[in-house]
Order: sequence, then structure tokens, then C-alpha cells
Amino acid sequence: MQKDPQETWDEYYASIRDRRIAEAEKIWAQMAAAGVGDETVLALDFLHFTSDSTNAEGLAGQLRENYEIKISPSSSPNYTNIEGTTRPHGISLTKQDHAGWVEFMCDVAQSHGCVFSTWNLEDPRGGQSWSNTDE
Repeated sequence: MQKDPQETWDEYYASIRDRRIAEAEKIWAQMAAAGVGDETVLALDFLHFTSDSTNAEGLAGQLRENYEIKISPSSSPNYTNIEGTTRPHGISLTKQDHAGWVEFMCDVAQSHGCVFSTWNLEDPRGGQSWSNTDE
């Protein structure tokens, strides 16, 4: 018996979300060990991707409310990147804020048929950065 395609997509997005949440835990532990606290001002950069440019525009439109957003072709054929940043402004996050932000990014990406891929947090004053690509 063949699986329902929507069930397959739901499982895929759930596995991505679980992975990103686990990565967020590891990143926060590394940041805390490096002395980052709730008041540390950080630069935040992130990347989503999709194979549908209409989906990219929808996600970008929603994220532009709070971030600088750029849409560009991916190095992977037939994919589009949606890149976002808090630069030139910084943000401060608690552990709970960070975890909630990751969950939100997974959910908003899914709602637009996109995938939340990577993010990087940088402490410009401390000269350190953390990314889920390091995991």
C-alpha cells in the first residue's frame, strides 16, 4: 500500500524540525559556555530554500516584517534561497527565545512550502560565531 504523499511531507518536515531543535540546544550550550548571556547583542543570519519561486516570495514577504531578506538562486539547480539577517541591527536572545525562534522558523518555512536550513549567530564584540552547520 502506498503512503499518502501529505503524510510523507509531514514526516519530512517533522524530522527537519526535530533536527533543528536539537541543533539549537547544542548551539546554545556552546554559546553559554563562551559567556553569551541574555543581554549579549548578536547578529543573526539564516537561510531557507525551496524549489518554488512563488513559495520563496511568500516566505520572504512574511519575514520582511522583521528581517532584511534577499532571494537568490541556489547553487543547487532548480532551487531558490531565501536569506535573512538582523544586520545591521543586533538582537538579544534568551535560551527560550532562541529555541522558540528555531521552532517558528521551521513552522513558517513549512507553511510556505520551504525548508529552514541554516542559521548563524555572531557575537561581534566577542569575535565568535555559532552555526548549525558546525554540528
